[in-house]
Amino acid sequence: MKVLDFMTKDVTTCTESQTVGDAAKKMIELGISVMPVVNDEGILTGIVTQSDFISKEVEIPHALVSIKRLFGQDFNLTDVEDVYKKSKNKTLADVMSHNVVTVTSENTLNGVVELMMSKHLKRIPVVDDGKLVGMITRKDILKAFEKLS
Repeated sequence: MKVLDFMTKDVTTCTESQTVGDAAKKMIELGISVMPVVNDEGILTGIVTQSDFISKEVEIPHALVSIKRLFGQDFNLTDVEDVYKKSKNKTLADVMSHNVVTVTSENTLNGVVELMMSKHLKRIPVVDDGKLVGMITRKDILKAFEKLS
């Protein structure tokens, strides 16, 4: 089975110049956990996920500690509200994850499942010729399971 057979085809996107606030609003309204970010030509340039609203630990070379970073800002857990307020108007180009793992619509179910497992991914954008054409989520994997007889 190919990705084209079970991917979500109608994917809402934001542009690089839109803000974190814009993306959050769309994600809430649509009940989605991922916002692909495209440039003016529709080329996928990054991604923002629900996980980005929690923070990431950044290792400091040669140190015994790591720092927490949220939307490009270092913070401690008492500063979350301040960081959120400051981040609402940041552009997605400034905060999105840039190195996005993708598949094509011709990839197989086997390949997608293996990739999701090995990279610990919950969702993967589907890109053909640089353009976003769909999304694969764990729910789509369930749809693939259901389609098989």
